[in-house]
Parts: sequence; C-alpha cells; structure tokens
Amino acid sequence: MSASVIGWVASVVFLTRLLPQPIRLFRTGVPNGVSPLAMLNSAISDVAWVLYGLSAGLAPVWVVALLALPPGIWTVGLLRHRITRRDLLGASLWLALIVAAALTGTLAVLLAMSVIVNQGPQTWVAIRSNHLEGIATTTWYIALVDASLWGGYGVATGDAALMGYGTVLFSCASIILARVWWTRRRALEPVLELAI
Repeated sequence: MSASVIGWVASVVFLTRLLPQPIRLFRTGVPNGVSPLAMLNSAISDVAWVLYGLSAGLAPVWVVALLALPPGIWTVGLLRHRITRRDLLGASLWLALIVAAALTGTLAVLLAMSVIVNQGPQTWVAIRSNHLEGIATTTWYIALVDASLWGGYGVATGDAALMGYGTVLFSCASIILARVWWTRRRALEPVLELAI
C-alpha cells in the first residue's frame, strides 16, 4: 500500500473515530468520564488546523479538519452543562498558545503536539475516575487503528510529527480502554459475589 493511500485511509479512520462519542452522549445522556476540556481543546485545534491548512495550501489538512469540526462542536454542545471554569481556563490557554504560535510562525510545531493537549485531559480523567460510563469505547478502539495508520504513514514518509501522533494516541487509547475495562470489571464484582 502506498503512503498516499495510507494517508487517505487514515483520514477516513480519523473522521470515523470522532462519531461514536457524541452519538453515545446523545443517546444515553450519560457524560460520566468524558473530559469537557479534551473536547474543547480538540475543537480549538480543529479550527487551528483548518487555518493552518488554508494558509499552507494543504487541501487535505484543512478539508479533514473542517469535516472534524461538526462532531467536535456537537460533543462540546452535549457536554455544555459539565464544562467548568477550569475547563474554560485550560481551553483559553490552549487558544492563546495557538494565537501566539501563529503570530511567531511556529504554528506547525505547536499543532504537531496538539494530540497531547487534545487527548491528555481525557486520559487523565479516565485514570482518575471510577465512573467512566459515558466513554464510547468504540471511539478508542478506532483510535488504535487511527494511531497505527498515521504512525505508519509517518514511518513511510519519515515524518516524526506523525510518528509522535501515532505513539501518543495509541498510548492514550490503550490507557483509556484499560481503565474502562477495569472500572466495568470492578463494578461487576459485587454482582458476582451475590451470585456465588
């Protein structure tokens, strides 16, 4: 498979990964374990990627980021009652960093690290909480594929930023899935004890 085919397949997988979480929130109304800060940071990052792609003349970048905006904004909207001042402060700091990077010509470098800012808060919430019922595990299983494809594309093209993206996303998705599995298993323990 050629590098360009991997890139386009990875783009489709990335966009697919964005759908299960807002669908789960919409269907269940259960936001437990979902990080509003992660969703705010992701939406801000998507806007920055659109602007970066347009300014750099990279149609695949801005098109994919533009298509990522609706599910991101939908998710933020579904979490609007859970957003705290701390979340707004964190998202504002991320926005300020993006603006500063754009003004200093370092936006590409900052956006290459956006996966940490976007996925880190969700990973932290998953580690700290024992109530993760709102997390759509399908999102994170798809994230494993997303990370593998983009990381592979990075290896094929020699792009260190994409290799880093793949590594960080794969690590975050693995941690989140492990924590969801663990908390669900622990929630079942009292039921299993009663059955014995």
